[in-house]
Amino acid sequence: MTIKLKKQVIEILKVLKKKKTEQIASILAKELNIDYIVLMAAVNDLIDHDLGGFREEEINQISLNDEGRKYLENGLPENQLLELMRESDIKEINMEELLIESKLEPHIFYVGLSNMRKNGWIAQSKATGENKIFLVTEEFLETDNEKFLKTFKTHPTRDYSKLSKNELLQFDLLNKRKLFTKEKKTQRSIFLTNKGKSIKMSEVSELTHISKITSEMLSSGTWKNYEIKPFDVSKPGPSLKAGKIHPIVSLINEIREVFLSMGFTEIRGPIVESAFYNFDALFQPQDHPARELQDTFYLNNPKLARLPEKDRVLAVKATHENGGDSNSLGWRYQWDESIAKQTVLRTHTTSTTMRRLAQFYRNNEKTPVKVFCIDRVFRNEKLDKSHLAEFTQIEGIVIDENVNLSDLIGLLSEFYRKMGFKKIITRPGFFPYTEPSMEVSVYYDKLGEWLEMGGSGIFRPEVTYPWGIRDPTRVLAWGQGLERIAMLYYNRKDIRDLYINPIKWLRQQPY
Repeated sequence: MTIKLKKQVIEILKVLKKKKTEQIASILAKELNIDYIVLMAAVNDLIDHDLGGFREEEINQISLNDEGRKYLENGLPENQLLELMRESDIKEINMEELLIESKLEPHIFYVGLSNMRKNGWIAQSKATGENKIFLVTEEFLETDNEKFLKTFKTHPTRDYSKLSKNELLQFDLLNKRKLFTKEKKTQRSIFLTNKGKSIKMSEVSELTHISKITSEMLSSGTWKNYEIKPFDVSKPGPSLKAGKIHPIVSLINEIREVFLSMGFTEIRGPIVESAFYNFDALFQPQDHPARELQDTFYLNNPKLARLPEKDRVLAVKATHENGGDSNSLGWRYQWDESIAKQTVLRTHTTSTTMRRLAQFYRNNEKTPVKVFCIDRVFRNEKLDKSHLAEFTQIEGIVIDENVNLSDLIGLLSEFYRKMGFKKIITRPGFFPYTEPSMEVSVYYDKLGEWLEMGGSGIFRPEVTYPWGIRDPTRVLAWGQGLERIAMLYYNRKDIRDLYINPIKWLRQQPY
């Protein structure tokens, strides 16, 4: 009766019949250049047909470590030094010169030199005042150390219990140089049964695999002659290249969900903004350097923007000139309405926040008000791996009575905890339109360090008083760049990757 076996099992059966003796599984797998698991699976097929088997034994396995494998390839240090002297026909040489010529690390050089003296290859003398090395013999027999080391070329692992008396001596000598690793292993030895040894290869045929059974196979019964191809459900399926949500959009949606879960409402504002809402309403003087062309994109079309109600414009004007009713001295200059009408690409989403404060005043709303904004902003910056001219800013504010820094710290801690950061610290900082101000840092586990995330604080009276928001009603605010979080989330080193869309990276992102 013909025995049907898989093709690879047949090949392994042929090898075992040819070798005739037991084979160590790990060595045979390397010899055949196949995975060890594949080899043992084939042996299990042989066992199923009573053609082969394996036995296990616990062994103290020794093998060369990295340094040992280096010496196996290049020779022991003493052999390297000897080879150098023989190739260069050096009979005597200054020890310091030999060290330089050898290009060996000093500690390795001196180990090699010591063993050359023990082997009787060299003599050393300081009679002339110099430390001289003399080659004293012309015959150099292969040492037992070398012979033992070379056995690992054909057998990368050895059973310590099966070493001869001399090999044990050589192992102890070389192991003092820390060239070996020694560990307990389960060694499997493969063998053929009497049936396996006696069976003729003509009595073995290849088992054909099929991936599905047809109706004809079922009706004729021929399906019994085939092996159903197994499906490994643990292996990944084919890579799909269907459309998916961009990682940045996914992150924005995640942050949006965090804000909404904390009771916030989303707000949006225009990208083309007036200098009034972008700068003046935030109590930024009209001669401030941040307003210059090198920091801000000014527009020619439209060139001018409409300002809000006249009384609010006058309130902002008074705050700049003399502090208005905010108990401030202001900036003490003549505020120019034409500068406030200039149009810009907004440099921060705080301009949207100011429009929300104007709405709060206009509609005579009640506290508390909790809003957030995630939107694009623009700054006239040079592009590099950490800067963009167009990026996304995240901002949140709370308008309520008697709120203070403790409330702000609680909001920040909750926000960043929901974003996956377990540790947060705040420290005093300075920002132009908040007082007091705080910087926020979170601990990033993957890097093992604290990272600064953004700024926060309480809007100063010069910002809120023109909109009717007066103590004890205050505005808590915080914000940061979205890309800073994105680079951490997606482990990107260059901020430009988030927008130039490297295809390989995008395909690796989950759906």
